[in-house]
Amino acid sequence: MVEASSPARWERQHGEPSRAYAAFRTLRDTAPSQRRLDDVAATAHVTSRSVRMWAAKWDWWDRAEAWDDECYRVDDQERLDAIRTMHANHRRAGRALLMKGLASFNGVEASEIPLVVAARLLDLGAKLERQTLIVSVAELQGAKAETEDAWDRLAAELAQPS
Repeated sequence: MVEASSPARWERQHGEPSRAYAAFRTLRDTAPSQRRLDDVAATAHVTSRSVRMWAAKWDWWDRAEAWDDECYRVDDQERLDAIRTMHANHRRAGRALLMKGLASFNGVEASEIPLVVAARLLDLGAKLERQTLIVSVAELQGAKAETEDAWDRLAAELAQPS
């Protein structure tokens, strides 16, 4: 016999009536600071007494908090994935700047890319690539407040006269 797995706290619980679960979803999907049982009763078209009974019997407040925690966990994971992608993009951008600088030394007509610009691209590209390779994702998330953003540095350096 295969045992049924327990549903997540924010999902319909074994034995929970569909009407009670629909009312719980109304509570769960409301912003935490605005959750009120009387509002759920009005939205679900049931008595406040029924909603209060369901909330107590089916542990709505803890389940809604578990839902909030899961939403935060998913948001945090998505943010971390975005930071990792950004970090990889910055590393590739630094490498591209470095390659542009190198290319200007290797056969590109001097009139196309002035030597001073090529040297600047080479310098900035090398710095950006080095910085993104040695900066950890934790540092990008702000774990070390003294870590300066590589793109901010690049923008400041580009703004400086050659």
